[in-house]
Amino acid sequence: MDVQIILTLVAFLFVAITMVTGKLPASIACGVAVLFLWITGVLSTEEAFANFVSNNSIVMVGMMVEIGALMKTNALRNVANQIRRAEGSGFRLLLIASMIIPYFLCQFIGGITAMITMVPILIALAKEINVAPTKLILPASVGAQAGLYALPIGGGISMYLIKNQMMANLGCMEELGFFDLCMTRLPANIVVILFVVFIGHKLLPERDMKDEGMLDQKTSIMNESTLAKWQQIATYIILIGSVVMMCFTKQLGITNTQIAMGGAFLVVILGILDEREMFQSVNWSLVFLMAFMLAIATAIGNSGAGDLIANRLAAVFESGNTALAVTAVFIVSILMTQFMDNVIVINMITPIVIIACMQYNMSALPFICAIDASGTASFSTPLSSPTSLIAYKMGGYSIWEMLKFTMTLLVITTIVSVIWIPLYFSL
Repeated sequence: MDVQIILTLVAFLFVAITMVTGKLPASIACGVAVLFLWITGVLSTEEAFANFVSNNSIVMVGMMVEIGALMKTNALRNVANQIRRAEGSGFRLLLIASMIIPYFLCQFIGGITAMITMVPILIALAKEINVAPTKLILPASVGAQAGLYALPIGGGISMYLIKNQMMANLGCMEELGFFDLCMTRLPANIVVILFVVFIGHKLLPERDMKDEGMLDQKTSIMNESTLAKWQQIATYIILIGSVVMMCFTKQLGITNTQIAMGGAFLVVILGILDEREMFQSVNWSLVFLMAFMLAIATAIGNSGAGDLIANRLAAVFESGNTALAVTAVFIVSILMTQFMDNVIVINMITPIVIIACMQYNMSALPFICAIDASGTASFSTPLSSPTSLIAYKMGGYSIWEMLKFTMTLLVITTIVSVIWIPLYFSL
């Protein structure tokens, strides 16, 4: 086995053990692992620390500041009052919103921005209607991950074209239709959301969080805002405007980072937050944790650990059974994406599978859709996706608590997907 693979696995096991035992804060454990991988040459300096100035990190910081401003307005106070009037169904309404809103937001602004926007709001609302925030944060992560490019709108419009281009480049003459990716993912997404809303939430812990991050424990959203009316209106305009503008960055010629940071500084310039409040509204431990965790994911991808597994997939095609092969590919992909970035997994496995399909005279379409669908189920560990990492950190979950809740969802996603996807292409 290659030395870099061994070193990467050592670093990964160190992070896994420290997270399970809780002997070190997660951000420190990941930092130590990255330092080890950097010193041993598995990661270059750029790879080890690039995520501190990545678009994701900058957008996170900017949106945290904007949400910090929202916390000072009367908006959440009014929403909490409406939920309280729901005559006993307030929790279920909030749980549905915690999954559906990130699901749709992800079509336009991505999972990280959707989570950073939603989680502080959910935490504040949960506390005011006497619901444990831990009942909402992980479901929000599942909704956000399931929604990534799930519908043929926003960023999802071009996804089928990218897959078709990949097939064409490899000499495969098949093509996905406009709705194929959406229709093959949608049934599993619907079943998972329904399961969480009616049954799955019972598997979540019920307690206050270990780390409330940007939320000030001494204040309550039910207190009357001290901001002037015009400052509250300005806050709403800035936050809503930022989200809307992020949907049209190409047309506007600006980036998400410019929008998020512009809004962050604007709330300070207008006196909505002062300098101290601006910096306090950022969950810095989450920023560091995400930067280091993404560097570890990069090491797993670059070291060849992923290729070692992916190259073993070709053997499953020898049976000639499409349903069996799709099942095997889906299970391997969904397991890999719990420890590696889903984009890396998809880009790594898809070309191998397309070539294998051509060699064994099988249609590549159900396999491509199965691999794509597996990426939406990357929510069981902090390494699986940035949205899961945000949920892990801000919700204060243990690894075991995340696994207890998500393992059932993985089983449901797998069963629905491996039955539906081959059936869809046979209709």
